[in-house]
Order: sequence, then structure tokens, then C-alpha cells
Amino acid sequence: MSDLLRKVMEDSCKEFADIPAVKWLVKKEIQERKYSELIVNLTAIRKGLVAEEFEGKHIAFIGGSSVWWIEAYLGVVTGRMTAVPLDTALPIDELTELINRSDSEGVFLDDERKDYAARIIEACPAVRKIWILKDGETDSAEDKEEDKVESLDDLKKAGEGCEDGAGPAPEDIAMILFTSGTTGKSKGVMLTQNNMAENLEAMSFATAPGVVLLNVLPVHHAFCLVMDWLRGFRRGAVICVNDSLMHMIRNMGIFRPHAMLMVPMMIETIFKRIDSVKDPEQRKETAKQIFGGRLRYIFTGGAHLDDYYLEQFRDMEIKVLEGYGMSECSPVISANTPVNYKFGSVGKPLSNVEISFSPEGEILVRGTSVMKQYYRMPEETSETLRDGWLHTGDKGYMDEDGFLFINGRIKNLIILSNGENVSPEEMENKLALCPLIAEIVVIGGKNGLAAVVYPDQDVIAAKNLDEDTVRAGIQEYLDEFNRSQPTYRAIVQLILRDKPFERSSTKKIKRNLVTAE
Repeated sequence: MSDLLRKVMEDSCKEFADIPAVKWLVKKEIQERKYSELIVNLTAIRKGLVAEEFEGKHIAFIGGSSVWWIEAYLGVVTGRMTAVPLDTALPIDELTELINRSDSEGVFLDDERKDYAARIIEACPAVRKIWILKDGETDSAEDKEEDKVESLDDLKKAGEGCEDGAGPAPEDIAMILFTSGTTGKSKGVMLTQNNMAENLEAMSFATAPGVVLLNVLPVHHAFCLVMDWLRGFRRGAVICVNDSLMHMIRNMGIFRPHAMLMVPMMIETIFKRIDSVKDPEQRKETAKQIFGGRLRYIFTGGAHLDDYYLEQFRDMEIKVLEGYGMSECSPVISANTPVNYKFGSVGKPLSNVEISFSPEGEILVRGTSVMKQYYRMPEETSETLRDGWLHTGDKGYMDEDGFLFINGRIKNLIILSNGENVSPEEMENKLALCPLIAEIVVIGGKNGLAAVVYPDQDVIAAKNLDEDTVRAGIQEYLDEFNRSQPTYRAIVQLILRDKPFERSSTKKIKRNLVTAE
């Protein structure tokens, strides 16, 4: 059995005691927390929770990436409690609904959202305590309402002189993650201590202690939480907090990371900025300035990235390594690694994962990282977990070398009137290489396939293009694409839109909202 999260953190904080675990900016000054300090704080928080009788309870988290968020999270998951990280971008009404649905009795709330406290107290009767995620005392008007709102210092003081709680058992629920699907009601994925420990153990490709990671993805996402934070701590990494997506490029220059996690949209956006520089020497210097001069690896997932970008980044001596996962699998299912990768694939399955395929080509997964169930949703659980296999909803195949390839979502398949099935994602990945296209969704129209496009506004502004010229340029690209396709895969209609597509919190386009109207 793999080491559970408590032992992982205790061992790491002992082995890497003098290495900075977390760095972040306060104005222009870099602050840091060493591993030796991290273990003291997370232990104090855990003991405070035990003293406040939160063992066996669910505790929600609302906040962006910060040292206080991660210390509180570790205080929960290294004890016999369950963390419920929530999406900070959700409206307060949806957040309170999820707090209630998850049966959370405590809430860690970041300082920027402390005004939510009154609403949570009003809407969530089961919540006994709210702790503000920052150092020092709380200071808002609502902070002492009904004595439910306290500071982290208050929580730590509550545990002084108290015995520490017992370590978690393998089948204890470490975390409930609410999926942010593009349709339907979000589902609470229940991950056990052993689920997460096994996933961490299976991603054991070596990195040197002190390697610098820049965290740019939301901390409540499983991909970020496990791959950036937990795996980073397990290997003695220095994890630097990006305070805003608007500051990402600036912070890459400040922290000079060796590796990063990004979603494909970020990679595409950065490349377009570099690609706008045409002089080869100046382009090389621009790339160095943007990436900080030390970036060698970008790990990505969540959507397909065209091979074109992999090749372009390889030319800049940066390996972009695609992986595949979902919250229900803790989250990683397969991954390319620095020494074992193949362009276009999402890597080989982890050592604790078994892959199969349905007759329709759907990817099926079983293994020690697969979730226990959805929280209080038995019908949805039985639909997803069938005959011992997790049904991912993704289409794919395995090549002769054991690398997994994804070629679409089962539910996104377009069934044409002639009986042909079309996977729109494969087409979109190719068409998105058009410089004039920022976002594209291929849908079924009355007479065949239609491309709904949001043009790239930066390119249009830079070249001072009018709408007719933009439409003609995109249509020319579509015509060229059509010439290489079977007739049934031809794009017969182009629809331009003046606003970006609506996206989920995981930055996936809400395809169900896209129409030909």
C-alpha cells in the first residue's frame, strides 16, 4: 500500500526541511514558507480542528491558491476529516448550495471573500465555524457574527495543548470534488485517502528537490491540486503562487520556473504572442523573457493540443507533455513523461490503471485511483461505475506501443443523416490553427457540418481587418481543409460570432449552448 497523505507530508517536511515549500508575492517582495514551517502550521491547524470537534466532518474551501489555503487543506486531509474544495468563480448562491449538498460543517474562506461569511451563516445552518485564510486577526464587520467567524490564529490556539488526532485510514474520504460539467447537476466525486496516495505513487517520475514550479491553475481543480501541490511537496519542489492570470507572464520572469502545469488554451495564447515576432533572434529572446529562461517542461491536460504546438515548443527546447485524467480517477489516468512520450498521445496508463474499450470505442478505466462514488447520487454512480469499470465518456484507442490516444467525447459525436459519425474535436483541433480563429465549435447543421467561430480579435486589430476580410480569410482556410476531407466531413456553413463561447470553470466550452442560430 502507498503512503497516505499524512506520512507523505511528514516525510517530505523532514527530508526537505530547509527548502522553501511555497513562495508568493506581496506587492513586489517575494515571501516564502519552508517545509519545516509548513509542517508546524498544518499540524497546528489539524490539532485545532480536532479540538473543535471536526474529526469525521466535511470542511469546505473557498479561495484562490495561497499558502494559507494549502496549509489548511493539508491540516484537513492529514487528519480524519474530508476537504471540499469549491470553485471560487461560482456565485455565492451556488457556493452555499454546494456547502449544503456536501454537508460541510466548517468553511475556510479566503480574505478577499470574507464578505461571503454572512451569507454562508444565513444560508448554511449546518456550518459551525468559518475561518478566514490569512495571518493575524480577522477585521471585517461580519467577522464575529454569532461567534462563528474566526481567524487561522484562533483555530491554531484552540489546539494548543491538545492531543493530535489519529491518522486517516486508507478508505477514509479525503476529499469531495464537485465536477463542473457543461450540462446537468454537478456531482461530488468522493476520493479516498488510498485513491490519492496510489495516484501520487504511480506518478513517481523523478524530479530533483528544489525544482521550481509556478502554480497558475485554480487550486480547487484536481489536476492542479494533485500534480502541482501534492506531487510537488512529495518531491521537495518549490511551488510559486501566481497571483493572477493577468500577471502570469510577469511572474514567469520573476520566479523562473523549471516546470509548469497549463491548460491547452494557455499554451496556445502564449505561442501566439511569441509567433507574432517574426525576426528569429528577437523571437528567441522574446521566448526567453516570457518563460524566465529555465522552463523545460509544461504538463498539460483537459483538452487536446495539436501536434503543431508540441513541435513549436520543442524547437524552443521546452517539452510539452500531455496527460489524461478526470476527477473521478484522482485525477491522472495516463501521462507522457520526460523520458517516455509520444506526440499526439496522452501517454501510457499509470502503473495502477487498467484500460479497456467499449464496442463504441469509449475508454473504460479501473484501478486503485478510481473514486469510491458520487456523494449522495446513487443513480449517477451506477451509471458511471458499471461492472467494475469507470465509463469515462471519452473515445480513444491504444497504439501498438501502449500509448493512449483520445479522439473525442461520446456525447459530442455528430450523427449525420447518412449514418456517418463525426467527432467534432478532431476537426476543431486542426481548424483552430488558422491565425484568424480564436475559438471554434463544429456542430451539425441542416445541410451538413457548420463551424461556429469566434475570430481572434488581436489579429484583427493588429491587421486592421474588416468583417468581410475576416470571413473571407476563414472561409479560405475552411475550403483548404475541406479538400483533404471525405465529403461527409466537409464544413458547409461558417457562422461568425462577436463574443467568446461560454465556458465552464475548467475552461471547457459549454457545447450544449452552441447553435447554428
